[in-house]
Amino acid sequence: MQIYTDPDKVYRTAGRVLSILLFILWGSVFLNHLSWFSMARMDIPPVRMWFGQISHFLLLAGYLVSLRWERVGSLIVVVNALFFFGNAAGRNALPFIIVSMFPVMLYAYCWMKNKPSNARRE
Repeated sequence: MQIYTDPDKVYRTAGRVLSILLFILWGSVFLNHLSWFSMARMDIPPVRMWFGQISHFLLLAGYLVSLRWERVGSLIVVVNALFFFGNAAGRNALPFIIVSMFPVMLYAYCWMKNKPSNARRE
C-alpha cells in the first residue's frame, strides 16, 4: 500500500517546525541579551544596543507571523536577520543569517513550485 504525501505540505510543515525551533533558540538569546538592560550597575545602553534588541525582537515576531502568513513573516525574518546579525555577529554574520533563513528558504521553494506559470499542461 502506497501513501502519497504532498511534498509542499512536507516543506511547509518543516518550515513551520523550523520557525518554532528558531523562535525558541533566538528567543533564549534575546532573553539573555535583555538581562543586560536590567543590570543595576550599567548605565542606559547605547542607541545601537536598543536598535539591536528591537531588530532581534522583530526577528522573533517574524517567525511567529510566518506560522500564519508565510510571505509577510518571511519578509520580516529576512530584513531583521540581515540587520541584527549584520550588526551583532561581526565576521560570523553569514552562518547566522543562513541558519535564520532556513524556514524562509522552505517557504520560498513552495512558492516557486506553485507559481501559475509552472502549472502542468495536460
